[in-house]
Parts: sequence; C-alpha cells; structure tokens
Amino acid sequence: MKIKVIYLARLSEDLGKKEETLDLPNTNLTIQDLFFELNLHKFKYKIFAACNFEHTTFEYVLKENDEVAFFPTITGG
Repeated sequence: MKIKVIYLARLSEDLGKKEETLDLPNTNLTIQDLFFELNLHKFKYKIFAACNFEHTTFEYVLKENDEVAFFPTITGG
C-alpha cells in the first residue's frame, strides 16, 4: 500500500524533510500506527494529522494512495 506523508512547519524542520512516499506492507494500519512507525512520538510537542486535506483522528484506517500530513500546533504573529 503506497502512502504519501507530508511533514509541515516545525516538524518538517526537525526531521529535515518535507515529504516521503512509503510502501507499507500492512493494509490495516491506522494513522496512529504510522505515527509510531515513523517514530514521531519522540517529539515533545503535540502533533496532529490530516488525511487527504481533512483533519482526522489517529484512529483513521489508511487506504491505498492516501496523503497523510503531520503537523504541530501552528501559531503565528
């Protein structure tokens, strides 16, 4: 199953990349599974997710060709 992962804002800076395409062997993965597989839990700030341009929960079950974005709380000034 191919998934595109996009990292936004500070998360992109901390990882040193903006996006990647993954070929996942398991077809019953949730966004939470992906979050832990990518080791994003190591960051000390809250990370949110969107799938296919819509905010979603970490319980969402991934599908072929989904586009998942991970991002921290975004503030501006």
